This record gives sequence, structure tokens and C-alpha cells, in this order.
Amino acid sequence: MKFHARKPGPILARWIDKLWICEDYRPGHRMEFKFPDASLAWIINLKEDWIRVFESKRMDRHRTLPGSIIAGPRSSYYYLDTICQETCMGIQFRPGGALPFLGHLVGELKDMDMPLGEGLGRYGQADELRERLQETAAAEERFQLVEQYLLRRLERETIVPKGHPAVAYALQRFERSPADAPSIAEIADMANLSTEHFIRVFKEEVGLTPKNYGSIVRFQRTLRMIRQERVGSGIDLALSSGYYDQSHLHREFRKYANMTPAELFCKQDLLMNHVPILMSDQF
Repeated sequence: MKFHARKPGPILARWIDKLWICEDYRPGHRMEFKFPDASLAWIINLKEDWIRVFESKRMDRHRTLPGSIIAGPRSSYYYLDTICQETCMGIQFRPGGALPFLGHLVGELKDMDMPLGEGLGRYGQADELRERLQETAAAEERFQLVEQYLLRRLERETIVPKGHPAVAYALQRFERSPADAPSIAEIADMANLSTEHFIRVFKEEVGLTPKNYGSIVRFQRTLRMIRQERVGSGIDLALSSGYYDQSHLHREFRKYANMTPAELFCKQDLLMNHVPILMSDQF
């Protein structure tokens, strides 16, 4: 497998975390599950004009979408078909970063996938973008094509949405440390908003409620600590990660990873939050 990734140029870096390309991914397993991710992405299958998507936590329910999709933020683990990943490209938005490109649609995409062309509208030219990406095999040229496309979309906007400053502040505090972030009520009060109004604005920009988002950021932070082997006792891991106690940690790992932290620590086949599903695995 070849994997290429890079940060976007300075204009787009405000909204986009990274661009990536996966080539020649042909693992020995057919299915994988992926840990929840609070960010939104565009995924483009560069080999076949279709992508099979599954309902969250359901491997027996799927539908087939066109080869370019919007993958909304995920609040639980979900399943992936490796055939759809053999040669593909992704645009990973920062939390709240898809707002200038998708507008109000962001707030409706929790745990959802939809055709990119449908999300962008009739003038989105999603099919044309995919065709142009297929015409070149050079990773750098593909990155440039995508950046040019995104910049053109920004140029067409009369007013580029900036998002609410209270949401930007909350995201910054969650990223710094979910355990030490102010409460939702405190952030709302600082912004002179009701708690309900702040939650609604946050979800419209990020796609998740503040509570959902904070829980997933905390889980991902704990996951990185486990993979970097910065692990002491279970209670130490729980408290240093911002969980109330070890029981709280285990409940959230069952919810988000379908395994305990100890089981996850023993896994040697994790690939960028993807967990292979072997025939012997039971889910």
C-alpha cells in the first residue's frame, strides 16, 4: 500500500486538516471497522464509481452510493468495505471547517454518508473533479487539483461563513484538554447565549453536539496514549484522560471501540483507526 498525505496551503489550512491518497490497498481481510471521528470528510473512490456504506454498528445493512461521498462525523464505530478503499482520496476537514463548503448541511450529517454531488448541488461539479483526478496518477498533481477546486468554491461565495466565536473557543478548549474544558453552560454564558442556543449553533457548524464532540475527542486522546504506550494502571489512564473513573473509561471504550483499553493495547494490526475484521472475530 502507498499512502500520501499533506497539509493544504495557507488559505485552506484554516478549514482543512489534511489531504490524503491511498493506493494499492489490498489487505487479506474484506471488512474493517473504524473508530469514531469527530471530523467530516469527502471521500473519492478513484478506481470504481461506487462506495458501499454501512449503518453505524451494523455490518448487515449497507447501501451503495456513487464514487464520491461526504462522510459525516461519527459518534460510534462503523464498518468499511476494503474493496472501496483500494485507490481513493480524502479531504479531511477541521471540526467546523466544512461550513464554508456545505453550509447548513453540516448539522444534518451526524453518522451519515451522502453523495458528494447531492451535497454540493447541481453546480458542484463533483463528477468532473473525480474524472480529472482519475486522469493523473501523480499524487502531487491530484493534491493540486483538489486545492484548486476548493479555492474556486470559496471564490464563488459572496460571504464565506466564519462561524460563531463561541464555537471556535469551545473547539480550541476541547482540543487543548477535554478534561479541563469549561462546561457547556459556562461557554454559553460567556457568549451571552442560552445553553440551548449554543448547542444548536455548535451542532450546525460541527455536526455533533458539544457533549458528543468532547467525548470523542477524549476517546481519541486516550487512544493515542494507549498506542504510544503511555499507560500506567487503568485508574491512572482514566484520570489522566479526563474520565471520572475506570468504569467510565471502560464504558466509553466499549461504546466507541467495541473492546476494552487492555484489548486495544494488545492489538498489533491497527492502521490509522482501522481495525481489520478476520473470519474468527465475533462482533
